[in-house]
Amino acid sequence: MEKTPRRLPAPDISNTMVRSIMIALEVIFKASGTDVRVHGAQNVPDQPVLYVVNHFTRMETIIMPYVIKKHLGKFPLSLADAAFFTGRLGQIMNRVGGISTADQNRDTTLIRALLTGSHPVIIFPEGRMIKDKKIVERGKYLINTATGRRPPHTGAGRIALRCEFIREELRILSERGDEEAIASIARHFHFDPTDAASVAGKETFIVPVNITYFPVRARDNAVSRLVNRFVDDVTARMEEEAQVEGSMVMDGVDIDINLGRPIEVKKYLDAGFGIRRMLTDSGLYLDPGDLKHAAPFKKIYVKMMYEYMHAIYSMTTVNHDHLASYIITKYRKSSFAESDLKNRIYLAILELMKSGIANYHQTLGHNQIHLLCDDVHEKYESFMRDALADKLLSRHDGLITKNRQRFSKKIRFHTIRKDNIMEVLKNEIEPLGELTKRLDRLMLLPAGFIRRKIRKHFLEIDRRTFETDYERYYIHEESKPASIGAPFLWRSIRSSRGVILVHGYMAAPEEIRPLARFLKHKGYSVYGARLRGHGTSPEDLAAQSWPAWYESVNRAYIIMKNTAKSFAIIGFSTGAGLALLQAANKPGRFAGIVSINGPARLQNTSARYTPFVVGWNRLMSALRIRRARLEYVENRPENPHINYTRNPVSGVYELDRLMKYVKSRLTGINDPVLVIQGSDDPVVNPISGAELFSLLGSADKQLVQVAAGHHGILRGDVSEDVNEKVLAFLKSVFY
Repeated sequence: MEKTPRRLPAPDISNTMVRSIMIALEVIFKASGTDVRVHGAQNVPDQPVLYVVNHFTRMETIIMPYVIKKHLGKFPLSLADAAFFTGRLGQIMNRVGGISTADQNRDTTLIRALLTGSHPVIIFPEGRMIKDKKIVERGKYLINTATGRRPPHTGAGRIALRCEFIREELRILSERGDEEAIASIARHFHFDPTDAASVAGKETFIVPVNITYFPVRARDNAVSRLVNRFVDDVTARMEEEAQVEGSMVMDGVDIDINLGRPIEVKKYLDAGFGIRRMLTDSGLYLDPGDLKHAAPFKKIYVKMMYEYMHAIYSMTTVNHDHLASYIITKYRKSSFAESDLKNRIYLAILELMKSGIANYHQTLGHNQIHLLCDDVHEKYESFMRDALADKLLSRHDGLITKNRQRFSKKIRFHTIRKDNIMEVLKNEIEPLGELTKRLDRLMLLPAGFIRRKIRKHFLEIDRRTFETDYERYYIHEESKPASIGAPFLWRSIRSSRGVILVHGYMAAPEEIRPLARFLKHKGYSVYGARLRGHGTSPEDLAAQSWPAWYESVNRAYIIMKNTAKSFAIIGFSTGAGLALLQAANKPGRFAGIVSINGPARLQNTSARYTPFVVGWNRLMSALRIRRARLEYVENRPENPHINYTRNPVSGVYELDRLMKYVKSRLTGINDPVLVIQGSDDPVVNPISGAELFSLLGSADKQLVQVAAGHHGILRGDVSEDVNEKVLAFLKSVFY
């Protein structure tokens, strides 16, 4: 005899309360700077869906219903811990689609929602928050809890498979014409028997969801302060949760929510003979216990669990903190060079891009050169600042040292996010097997090999960039041979000291080659950088801005940093301005700086009008009046085999912008500086040398004047004098 089904009231969801929560979340996100990014909404089918979601914070129970309602239009039912269903909180949970794990009608309520398509369903298969993110062990999904390790729950698979089993039953019963059995199923799951065909015509899908937070920090915040103020006997667990999750709410984080490809539940019905046999027998299998322990189902539940757990964690949005944490924990020694750490993080980002992983934080898609060139890299600096403050790491004289105690001891489950967030972040990307294999291989390489990889990489970038620019902007009978503009590295096996050489405006690396050859013969490794827009054609220069020139020198810096133990930078003319700016932005990184004929002031006073000419050209371009533009002026160079014979007005404008910025930064230079100025420079006003010298903040600085009536003093009759002055300075700073 069929059991009389328990009364199953429809979920009493308050639209008013749901709207209020949605509005409150929008306000909180906006006020805190929280950025919720949803990816893959197009993957969700227009069918009943059960969402399986990873569980790292309490926030997911609020965020996921918000996301599904906002982006997919339906408010879900959400299975939640019974502890939430007491008192006033319990009343709220009931009004916003919460279903208690202790509810005796739990499964039936969720299955009905899926059968009818009235609501999507959210289940967290981990059951509880997985604070340590350790979910894989020896190839198996095992999760850590406060009481020990266990597999993830199979309940989501059980609910979904039962739902699809019932649909198939309805189809079979309809073919038989067994209206009584159909009515029994309808009564049990509280839908109208006349809707049975509609129910049977739907299909159940599981959509895996990954939520990744960035950054994750344990910090004192408004929430933790309130807890400490109003709660007596604050436990370590409570304090940790307030500091971690309160920081997310108050300080704002990037929340990447990835909705994966739907898993077709129907395919599992065909997975075994036993299920098909059960579908064709006389049983209706309405009670949860009828299927829960059925042998054909038990194996399938586990198989389903492995599929959706793999899908969830394969969608982790990889970020800078993940890579840095993984690398730091994998160092075999407690102390290592910070430069090596940065090199490995950079290479890790390259490996990430090669791995085929599509989900990574948007900032990883940006140019990561600042990680290596010792300019400010926001994500790295934020990570290190917090690691140092938390005493996970210490930093001294270019060495990073791990806190042995924090990295070796077994950390308590409920406080691990506070005690060692690096361990958590490392654990989070462990399921990404292809990536971690690459990172593990990277960590086996010695530091010297890593430096060679970095150097080779940036040499290739410079080579490829020049070849591409040369081919794109080449002008027959105007562009110089490619050998004039190509950057070059001359390594010395006699010394661990190096020099970066930077050429001037409208010139090319060929301009600095004589000085480079001289220094190479004196035992220095030399890199002759090429500034973007140079060594090709004036059209190329017209398309560039001074930050592009600066980045060219940044690449040279990285190449030399991974070639020589210590090195200086020497710039001629515009290259001098860039060399000085490098020194201002990288204090203590150069053994010395040499500025030769730096263009603080130009002899041609008409240069001051270039902003107006550039503005006019832009206006004419907007009006599509080409003939009215003044884009180039004639140039009569001292070295026509090197320099352009047409000077783009926009280039002069960028030079002016550069030097104004350089002069504002000179007081920040504290390293040794040699300023060389030609006495009768026809291009750069000779007062430039004294002006730059006076603005330098360095106590160790020299101003030298060279008797010369031409600008290009690296060549010609005074070049030997210049070379010797440069050599004397280098000897003084290196020895």
